Parts: sequence; structure tokens; C-alpha cells
Amino acid sequence: MKTPLLLLLVVFGSFLHAETWSGTARISFDGTSTLHDWGGKVAVEPFKADVTMDGDRPQRVKAEVTVKAANMDTAEPKRDANMRKAMQVDAHPLIVGKIDAKFSEIAAASTPTKLPIELNLLGKPQNVTGTISNWKLAGKKATFDLDFPVSLKASGISVPTVLLFIKVGDGIKVHASVTLTQN
Repeated sequence: MKTPLLLLLVVFGSFLHAETWSGTARISFDGTSTLHDWGGKVAVEPFKADVTMDGDRPQRVKAEVTVKAANMDTAEPKRDANMRKAMQVDAHPLIVGKIDAKFSEIAAASTPTKLPIELNLLGKPQNVTGTISNWKLAGKKATFDLDFPVSLKASGISVPTVLLFIKVGDGIKVHASVTLTQN
């Protein structure tokens, strides 16, 4: 009796299965101050993405991406020291982003798509919405850009005023170029 049921599933149904894809990303961030705009970069730890497949078509992706806060670099040592202090890197060494989304939410052809992200800064989770663009799936590799804002105030990050008048703006723009490779 099991054989006809299995045959019906093969003929009329689909087989969902999970795969693990390898992920890499390059992150840059940009902010403002009353004196000038500034920016920096940070490496993302290599990560794994669990991808639910329907045959050879991706259906869902779940991933956790980690950044070492102490590795954030603005190419200005004093600013980096102030940033690390404000980010409390000794108490909260990691910044973690989590996604769990239908692939269709990520992979809308040539149309920017919204992606919910759970971002953990200073040990506090918050929900942000990223915008995905430049989506490409070629063979066993998916690439896309992800942009999202971070509010220092909403994140609990307090940046002291420098020289009594230089203040950092609240909004930080984060940009990530992501590559997922099917193993």
C-alpha cells in the first residue's frame, strides 16, 4: 500500500528537502555627524544558510550572520576607539542578524524586495526591514545586495559629543553584498 502512495507523491507532489548553502558577505556602513559624513566596513564571519528546496528551486532561507563588533573599521583610530566604547564591545562582542524568509521574498527579479531581519545589538534584539536589490541566481550561486537602516537611539547606543559640539547622527545606513553558494 505504501508504494502507490509514494508513486502518487512523486507524480503529483513535490519533494521538499533542506540543503545547507555557504554564505559570505561584505558590509559597509555610513553615518553622519555635525562635522562630516563618515563610513566604515566590517567583515562578516562565514555563515551557513539553511535553504528549503522544492526540486531544484529554493523555497525558503534561514540564516544567522555574525559580525565581531571590535572589527568595525572606519580608518580613523580615535573614531574607532569611540565607536567600540559606544558599542560596548567587551560586554557585547557580537552583532547578530537573523533571517527566516520565503525565497520569493528575497528573489523578486530586478525589483527591490523587503526582508525582515532580527538584528541583535548590545544584546538586544530589534526588528529592522532590509531592502534587497541586484538579485541574481546563476547555477549554484545566489548574489544580492541588502540595505537597511540602524537607529543608534533605538539600538541603545549612546555616542558622546566630541569637543562639546560634534554629534553623530542617529541614522546609520548599512549595506551588505551577499553571496550564497549551494554546497
